[in-house]
Amino acid sequence: MFTKPHSSSKAPIVRNPRACTVCRAAKMKCVGAEDGLKACQRCTRTGVECVFEKHRRGRKPGSKLSEASKMLRRLEKGLNTAKLKQSDSSLSTVFPADPRTPQADNTQFGGLQSSDAYGSTDGYAASSVSSRTVDPEEEEDGERSDEKFPAKLIRRENSFFRTILNPEHKSPMLHVPRNPYLPQSLRPAPLPIGYNDPITAGLINENKAKILFDAIFLRLNPFINLFDPALHSVAYVRSKCPLLFTTLIMAGCKFFEPSLYKECLRLANDLAVRAFAEGWKRVEVIQAFSCLTYWREQEDNRTWMYIGYACRMAVELGLNRYHAKPPAHETEFQLRERRNRERTYLVLFVHDRSLSMQTGRHWMLPEDDFIRHSDTWHEQGGTPIRCEDVIVSAFAQLRRIATEATDMFHTNRSLSDGGNSQVNIDMVLKNCNAKLALWTSTWDHEMRKANGESFHFSFTNLFCLYSSLFLNSFGVQSSVPPANRTNSHVRALSACFENALNVLGIASKDFREFGVLRYGQETTSVMTAYSAIFLLKVINALPPNLSKVDVLALATPEL
Repeated sequence: MFTKPHSSSKAPIVRNPRACTVCRAAKMKCVGAEDGLKACQRCTRTGVECVFEKHRRGRKPGSKLSEASKMLRRLEKGLNTAKLKQSDSSLSTVFPADPRTPQADNTQFGGLQSSDAYGSTDGYAASSVSSRTVDPEEEEDGERSDEKFPAKLIRRENSFFRTILNPEHKSPMLHVPRNPYLPQSLRPAPLPIGYNDPITAGLINENKAKILFDAIFLRLNPFINLFDPALHSVAYVRSKCPLLFTTLIMAGCKFFEPSLYKECLRLANDLAVRAFAEGWKRVEVIQAFSCLTYWREQEDNRTWMYIGYACRMAVELGLNRYHAKPPAHETEFQLRERRNRERTYLVLFVHDRSLSMQTGRHWMLPEDDFIRHSDTWHEQGGTPIRCEDVIVSAFAQLRRIATEATDMFHTNRSLSDGGNSQVNIDMVLKNCNAKLALWTSTWDHEMRKANGESFHFSFTNLFCLYSSLFLNSFGVQSSVPPANRTNSHVRALSACFENALNVLGIASKDFREFGVLRYGQETTSVMTAYSAIFLLKVINALPPNLSKVDVLALATPEL
């Protein structure tokens, strides 16, 4: 063991962790003072008084506890801003940069702006609000804004401690100047590495894409009423979401460029898998998954899954938020983007209820404030009123009527299984048919106000006739007790027979004359097939010696 030799050096200087006023002003170390009881070396040499003052850090005397709550609010606001920035920077993971795509912006959708009345991160009520990660229990959720929900309460209480103990990393954000004449950049959104859209794959060029979009809006969109031609240009859709752009081109190619359809379908399916796996959340993604079901292949059975996924995403993104008044100083472009979000939810609501009618499964989207006020939604888009928006509002009300009656019929069926039926089917059908008659009168008037064309009248009439056929069929099904099969049963059969004939008449005559029969979405095909099958079953159940005149006479008795 080595022993440290004795050193003749001076004793170590004991330094006081505090500094006197002189040393603090000179920004020099204060040496020699012990707890402020004697002067330091510098003050001793200069012969000045060595004064130690208490530090001025910490809460000021007399401050109130309310300051803490104010600071907490500031931290909460800072946390929300950090989340928005983190979400925007994370888009590089969702859509990694493709070396084939020129990029001048730091992020996929340009610089972040302050939120507006609708929670948009782009500075306007735009569909791109969905690019951020949305918490399902956010404060903007309307009727769910209270703190009685456990997840919401925990989230609010923990946000302060997460900010202090585990602050989120904030990546530097570059300021991206915007074109003053355009509300946003319309550069194509970056594609994931290894993926293509029809243009980058070399299948079509931009001019061909514009031609296909024109054909889509002319022939396909009238059957789904999901898009606004004044908003959804090729450049706009491509800048928003490669999945939606590819899906629309795929749908157009199915009818107008069949040789490219299979390859475009493959590209759309690849992007759909990527979007589902990585959780892309945008209103355009909802529209894309919906369009994947409208003109699907016969062997494709993913409609229920896709629409269910779209419904969940729509609620998470807050597309169902009801705003009684639009924000002040809303521009034309902002209006179109806001209504694009609202239209998407209404169309999805109609599709969800249609699937429930077709499959017997329960619907996923409830009637909320937005749906209950949708009867005047078509009037809130300015003038002139779009016929497509009239159809969207009309169909939402039609689905509400059908759902109310269907729920009562299913309730009656459940009770009748136990031998205690409580629902008067005749009364339900009378009320239902009265509401359908009022619906027809109301929306025929609204369509005339919008200067609708013959196709629009036939299209709305088709859906109403099918709804009447489906609902009145509950009055003629075998589950109806024999004691109830009196005049009400005959009236229901008559209504079903007449409605089924009219549905087939619209599909085979009106749509054929308009040249649009082949462009109908899946729901249109289901309604037509159901009407034909119903007529066949009725005719096959009648005695074989009856003529066509006898069948029609039986179907329209004088009651």
